Amino acid sequence: MIDLDVLDKQCPKCSGLGRTANPAWFPLWATRSDLKDSFQTLKSKEILNIVDKTTLEELDEPVFYVCKECNGKGKILTDKGKGLLEYLVS
Repeated sequence: MIDLDVLDKQCPKCSGLGRTANPAWFPLWATRSDLKDSFQTLKSKEILNIVDKTTLEELDEPVFYVCKECNGKGKILTDKGKGLLEYLVS
């Protein structure tokens, strides 16, 4: 019997998620992360003032891209998987 786990493996580019983050969003996420940390350390009145003054600009670009290496599947074929596929197609 064939061990199916040797035919494919987790995609190294997307870590099996099937998508990669758009680097254009990194500054926005960093800003939100900084605000989250400041919420935990400030008093409730100060938190409301920060939220009122802060405007985060949303980007027109997608947040994630479909991984080009695995086409969104999260897995890629191993050499044994490619060999079996070539045998079946020929």
